[in-house]
Amino acid sequence: MAAYIEFVPPPECPVFEPSWEEFSDPLSFIGRIRPIAEKTGICKSNLP
Repeated sequence: MAAYIEFVPPPECPVFEPSWEEFSDPLSFIGRIRPIAEKTGICKSNLP
């Protein structure tokens, strides 16, 4: 007999939309979003 496993959807992926000014230093931008992205393990950046 197979066990029933309920699907639990993962948390939504955070989406970042930096301005050109914010993205002028990519490593600094990544450093700022890192604590947020680490919570879900993934993120999306819509670059300018």
